[in-house]
Amino acid sequence: MILYCNGDWVGPGEARISVFDRGFLFGDGVYEGLRAFDGLIVDLDRHIRRMASGLAELRITGFDPAGLGERSTEILRRNALQDAFVYWQITRGAPATGEAVRTRLPAWQSRPTVMGFAIESKPLAAHCEPATATAASVEDTRWTRLHVKSIALSANIVGAIEASERGADEAVFVRDGLVSEATASNVFAVIDGRIVTPELGSPPMLEGVTRALVLGADPEIIVRPLRAEELRGASEIMLVGSTAMVTSVTALDGAPVGAGEAGPHARRLLGLLVEAIRADQTRSRGAAIA
Repeated sequence: MILYCNGDWVGPGEARISVFDRGFLFGDGVYEGLRAFDGLIVDLDRHIRRMASGLAELRITGFDPAGLGERSTEILRRNALQDAFVYWQITRGAPATGEAVRTRLPAWQSRPTVMGFAIESKPLAAHCEPATATAASVEDTRWTRLHVKSIALSANIVGAIEASERGADEAVFVRDGLVSEATASNVFAVIDGRIVTPELGSPPMLEGVTRALVLGADPEIIVRPLRAEELRGASEIMLVGSTAMVTSVTALDGAPVGAGEAGPHARRLLGLLVEAIRADQTRSRGAAIA
């Protein structure tokens, strides 16, 4: 594997990041997980906008997300990959030499740390059937700025551990009786024959890029607050994300969801998502030629 680390293209054993890096010490940074099919990044502009927004909100300067596409294309080229998951992490970096590390107020002149790598993944043609998983509803105790794709993910990790301890593959977070999201994907459910997904901010959650693609592909999806008791009575539950694509939840809190297998709505959404990705690829190729 060849990865990018602060301007250098190196192997994992050659990458060097300061132990005083704010990302290492405090999770002070943002990340983006991008999906590449046939060498093209899915919905690149939305990833760029989300990272720019997160960096601005955290007051991290010195990195321009506009170059994310060019850097991602280069990392794919250097690793001879066409279908991959591409990960970029930007932290506030380490304080200048000799300056004390502050636990609250950061050293604003720190140079950001930029790191990226790519992992081979399945091609688009391989996504013919929805994957399946079980899930457990977990009380959402995470911070309230969940619209920022922060690398402070300890709460997500604990939620995943709690779900695993209960025999489930994934956690679905619930706050004040309302469904938010899973540990790395957005939640969709079939309620009374209609697909519903939680409204952003009710409670706070990340605006997933894949969620936006699915909503754009199916304007009949209902976006509103989703109650936990509704989820328990859903005929289908789906997890939608860059890695999950469209994954059917076959059991929630130990009880079967619907027939306990991928349902017709999940299959239809996966087909719409694949079509949306192909359309995005066509636009990307056209822009490259132009």
